[in-house]
Formats: sequence, structure tokens, C-alpha cells
Amino acid sequence: MGAVARYAYLHSRVSALSERLLSDPDVEALIAVPPGQEGEILALKGMQAMAAGGTPPSLEQRLIVVLVADFAVLARALAGRPRDFLVYWAYRFELSNLKTILRGRMTGQPTEAIRQELVEAPFARLPIDELLRTEDVAELLRRLESTPFHDIAREARRIYEERHDLFALDSAVDRRYFAGLSREARAAEGREGNALKALVGDIVDRLNLLWLLRFRFAYGLPAAETYYLLIPATYRLSARTLADLAQLGSMEEVLARLPEPLAALLAGSRDVPETTRRLERHAWAHAERVLRYSSFNLARVFAYLVLRERDLRRVRAVLKGKQLRMPPGIVRTAAALGGPG
Repeated sequence: MGAVARYAYLHSRVSALSERLLSDPDVEALIAVPPGQEGEILALKGMQAMAAGGTPPSLEQRLIVVLVADFAVLARALAGRPRDFLVYWAYRFELSNLKTILRGRMTGQPTEAIRQELVEAPFARLPIDELLRTEDVAELLRRLESTPFHDIAREARRIYEERHDLFALDSAVDRRYFAGLSREARAAEGREGNALKALVGDIVDRLNLLWLLRFRFAYGLPAAETYYLLIPATYRLSARTLADLAQLGSMEEVLARLPEPLAALLAGSRDVPETTRRLERHAWAHAERVLRYSSFNLARVFAYLVLRERDLRRVRAVLKGKQLRMPPGIVRTAAALGGPG
């Protein structure tokens, strides 16, 4: 496929897929229908895999099935650096499998039970059968060092030898992944590159701020350890700013010392869940602007994927809330409906 044809195909594919994004009334309709009867609404949005009775069994696995299908459609229209970025984004599904195996080995879960929780990732670079044959986490990480995930394996192995701690291992995997995603975005050039860097920068800033608040004030970690666990990539929150924020003594102090526009966005936020909701809505609004006003570029593709994942997580929240017979008001909050708080 030539470059012009490829970009025309990409533009038409993103435009068509964007028609399936959920509006707030769509989510309200999902909440309103009786449990188990959401299939028609979901099918219209290309989410039939999320419906009751779908496979695989868990909602999280079904969510990934839908995202991987969209990725496959979009990846066909890309080549070179843009495709490299999208492929790197999709490695997250294999890292999800890696974390599932690590968790299972650390908690003594049977091998077949671990296997049932895995998802079908697009590239199969992770030697799942080989890793499932390992006896313990130390052996698993040694085997991982001979795979394309060797950089993650080395850091995870060092952390595991220092602290036999699942939380620390999860953090090491996530930190490496998002640092790599930021690096891939920085390789993009021109206006397209600037838009992509801003979208990824929003994600990195959000995660770094939320991780800082959780590590420092919920888990009580020291300032130096908190800073070390953050993603070594920056956008609005520089490395110096993050190091200074980690030294502060309360969430209120941290929010008061943020640079703009984060300071105004989070003014008066009462807790981490509210802070999370505000940051997510800000990122979603940014992605919607890129999707609406850009064309023929990778930033538009990534904006669509950000919003598609948002929708799938909202659907998961609705279905799970209805399964648990939660009141509609709580389900709406979980599905990120309502005002800014």
C-alpha cells in the first residue's frame, strides 16, 4: 500500500471506528437496561465481546480482546516509526500477562489457574509456556533476561532480590513500559509529533502524580523511594518538580505546589479518587480535541485508542456494578458520569 493510500485508509478507518465511541446517553442506556440484556447496545458499538456470556470469562480479558481487534485494524495502515509506536503501545498486553504470571508465582497459584487469566496478545513475544514451567520468581526473571523484555527483567530481578515484594515488581514493569512509550512518542516529528507527545505527556504526568500521592501518603513510602518508583519521563511535571513534591508532607501541599494548568484543574480536590477523575476527564477532553480536529496522523490514531479504552473501562464498570447489584448512582460514579468531582 502506497503512502497516500495508506493515509487515506487510516483516516477512513479512524473516522469509522470513532462513530462507535460511547456518549454519556449510551452509558446511561447500558445502566438502564436489565442485567444480561446489554448485548444489543454493545454490539452496535463493536463491543459484543463484553456482553454477558462472552468469552474469555473475565471482563478484563474481554476488554483486551476488543482493544486488540481495533489495534489490528489500525496497524495495517501504518508503517515505519508510526507503526513502531503503535506496536510498542500494544506490548502492554504482553506485560499484563507477565504481571499475571509473576503474581501467580509469588502467591503460589496453580499453573493452569494462571494460564486461564492470560490474554491473547498480538505479538506473542513473551514465552508464556516457558515462563509457566519455572518453579519460582527468581527462575522466571532469569529466563526473561533472554527475551525481548530483558531490560524489564534486569530491573525487576534487582528489585526482587532487594525486596520480595509484588508491588515493587509491578511498579518496575509499569515504570519501564511508560518510559518506553514516552521515548517512542518523542521520536515522532513535526506537528504530528507535538500532538502525540502532548497526549502521551498527559498520561505520564497523570500517572506520576497519582503514583506519588499513593506511594507517599497511602503507602507511607519515604520521599526518595517514592521518587525512584516514578516514571523516568517528564512533560509538565519535570524531574525536579517531582522530587520537590515528594518531599512535601500532605496531599494538600502537593496539589498547592503544582504548576499550571494542573494547579487550577485540581484546586479543591479532596482525595486521590477525585484527583484521578479530574485528571482522566482532562486527558479525555484533550484526546477528543485531537480526534476531532486532526487528520491523517498518528496522534489521531492514539487519541482514538485512548477514548476507546475509556469506553471499555466504563462498560466494565457498568457491567460489574450491575452484577453486584449496586445502586445506579454508584454505578454512574464508577462509569465516570456526572460532574467534575
